Amino acid sequence: MRVDMAEHQYEELAMEYEKNRRLYHDMNNHNLVMWKLAEKGEYERLHKYIGKLRPLEKDRHRQWTQNLILDMILEYKLLAMEKKKILYEIKTDMIGEIALADKELCILLGNLLDNAIEASRKIEDPKIVIEMKMVKDYLSLTIRNKMDPSMQDKALTIRTTKADKKQHGLGRQIIDDIVRRYNGCVRFL
Repeated sequence: MRVDMAEHQYEELAMEYEKNRRLYHDMNNHNLVMWKLAEKGEYERLHKYIGKLRPLEKDRHRQWTQNLILDMILEYKLLAMEKKKILYEIKTDMIGEIALADKELCILLGNLLDNAIEASRKIEDPKIVIEMKMVKDYLSLTIRNKMDPSMQDKALTIRTTKADKKQHGLGRQIIDDIVRRYNGCVRFL
């Protein structure tokens, strides 16, 4: 039974990889079209174009934080969790706008959730808990998930399990860099 599940997960991952590979291949062209439509003020056409690229997610717009970037990333990643049958729990305050740049906020939360999703796919009964709140003027962001103990070495560092180590495992360093840039602190336990 586990072999069948592993084969099914592998096939699902291979299909997702192929979709992502094709999307990445075409993304420069899509970005060019979107940039030019925005530059010319063709916002309705731009909206339709983007909607065709992401037809499944466009109908859901839940709010958890009153921060557009945080809510968009959460929405997208929660859809991924639902597709992968990963339970989740969200505990957030109404955060609103914060000092962190939108691009960095997207990278930070996206990497944290991608890592949690990846680790959760390798265990039984996966669940991810997401907590966000403001502490004074700082965003406190906690992502909790279980992981396979083989993903952690003796120095308590989490390492990538993917074969291509040069292209994977960068997320943690990127997270560290962003948090330090804003005089924050980060802990991985």
